[in-house]
Amino acid sequence: MGESLGQVLASRLRGMTVVTDRGLHLGRLSDLMIDENTGAILSLVIKPAEKGLLDNLPKDDKGMPVISYSSVIAIKELIVVNERVLAIHQMKASTSEVTPVAPSAPAPAGPAAAQGAAPGTAQAGQTGPAPSG
Repeated sequence: MGESLGQVLASRLRGMTVVTDRGLHLGRLSDLMIDENTGAILSLVIKPAEKGLLDNLPKDDKGMPVISYSSVIAIKELIVVNERVLAIHQMKASTSEVTPVAPSAPAPAGPAAAQGAAPGTAQAGQTGPAPSG
């Protein structure tokens, strides 16, 4: 980031419009998350401009989207965030919601797979689909 963003009164920030550096209107600043020990701003809590716009971002305890402060480029009349950094945070958040699966051998096709047999094994005495019932 390189240069300091200067000083701004927190009371002036609430309700401020949040946009990306490419002009996408994200919403308005609802709140800030601050590190209790250092006083550093960690994240911006955003009230989205449109429903679904920021669904891929992490959420606070009230379900509001949270944007990492590391994505902030400028705070003047608007809060400007870097769209690329925001996209990276969205990708990280969406992949963290998916349960990781350990790499394994390809899943078998056919009756053994349908019966839940472990990859590479077959159930003894089974030549076709098991009778249902």
